Amino acid sequence: MYLYTCHQCRTQASARRTDRAASEDDQQDHRDAAHGGHAPLDGDGIRRVHHPARGDGILPRHSCLAALVLLALVLHSCWAR
Repeated sequence: MYLYTCHQCRTQASARRTDRAASEDDQQDHRDAAHGGHAPLDGDGIRRVHHPARGDGILPRHSCLAALVLLALVLHSCWAR
């Protein structure tokens, strides 16, 4: 999923798109409406997000669970000594 963000306006698209081309359309629509068709001075961009509930794009849900399990195993092995 992709999300368009304008750094100058400090805004982002209201919807996350499944393909990058749709987010590029959001980008151009915003540039036309808010910036006269030009790229904003502070920049804008399209970033990939993993899940609507985790809009930070840091870890997908399954990777987070795997990391927690690995951490639990490491802590268990430290306390078992």
